[in-house]
Amino acid sequence: MVHIVHWETLREGHLPIETHAALADLFRTAYPRHSRFFAEARSWSYVRPELRVIGWAKDRPVASAGILRRFIEVNGNDQLVAIVGLVAVHPVYQGTGLGLTLMNVVADALTGLGVPFGLLMCEPRRVPFYRRAGWHQLSPRRVRYSHDDTSQPRPFIDEIVETAMVLPITATLVDWPAGDMNWHGASV
Repeated sequence: MVHIVHWETLREGHLPIETHAALADLFRTAYPRHSRFFAEARSWSYVRPELRVIGWAKDRPVASAGILRRFIEVNGNDQLVAIVGLVAVHPVYQGTGLGLTLMNVVADALTGLGVPFGLLMCEPRRVPFYRRAGWHQLSPRRVRYSHDDTSQPRPFIDEIVETAMVLPITATLVDWPAGDMNWHGASV
């Protein structure tokens, strides 16, 4: 079966309310273990993204990612990144190459933002996918981040992360600074 997908990259403030509801449906389907985050029309989990990349088939989103520019601290110095999260492909479309196309459109969006690097953390089983999409796995390092920026303050998570990945955009991979990362906030 051939699925025709068209792509849209939108600023968060330009997302119609109906699109939030449709994305929430996609995320509940793609992330059944975390469906509580996406109640009703809530289309974000921890922090609302700045930019959305959405793949549409007919009138429903079937692929999506969120992007948020921010400064994180790496080895005591500020580093501008675009954090990528909320990466989802509807289960019906998984294994068709749509995820790699999504990540190519995300890379184009990051280029448009002019950031040095894209940054994400993923589950270990997702690392091969992101590598195929051109992302580079960082060596294990200490990372501090919060669970959630949208509720009551909670202690930051401080752990060794083996699945932090970067995508060089206006910089090169050798420009990525060594050392611990402090996100000073949550992921998208």
